[in-house]
Amino acid sequence: MGSAGADLLTPLASLFAKVYAAQRPARLAVLGISTGNGLEHVDPAVTRLVVGVDVNLSYLAVTRQRFMRLGPSLRLLCGDAEKVELEAGGFDLVHAALLLEHADPRAILSRVAGWLSPGGAFSVVLELPDGGAAPAGGDASPALRAVAERRRLVPPEELRRLAAAAGLAERRAFVVPLPSGRHLFAALYGRRV
Repeated sequence: MGSAGADLLTPLASLFAKVYAAQRPARLAVLGISTGNGLEHVDPAVTRLVVGVDVNLSYLAVTRQRFMRLGPSLRLLCGDAEKVELEAGGFDLVHAALLLEHADPRAILSRVAGWLSPGGAFSVVLELPDGGAAPAGGDASPALRAVAERRRLVPPEELRRLAAAAGLAERRAFVVPLPSGRHLFAALYGRRV
């Protein structure tokens, strides 16, 4: 997340911890897992499968090293969340934090809806536009700045519309203020039956 994004690590891990504790998933998928921020909250006695997806192989190596305690229940896939093949109906919780800004939200939501088990949930965190506040990655390396420049913020209204079109119903949503003055939008969606 770079030094400009460092203020995101704790709030993102906290949001993940809350949704994880509420859902207690036996099977979990984390899209855009990066280096595994938040996985410290996963209880192997509760969760028998954790699938992490990221396009950066180096991040996945760090995740594997950091969370060796999860053993063979941690499966890491290097690939694009828009294209990766995951088991249909195979997950009780799919989590994606700050991923939709870098992907096609319509494609992701459609795929996630198919991956959810009956009663499963999709947890999503979006970055909200904040007038004058520095965007994530503002003083990061040139490579991270390039990624930040390609991102497209997804308004919560658009997320709601796309989720409904994919057959996902919003269970709850809220705004998270950050110390930097920026804001995150967190929401939980369930598959319609």
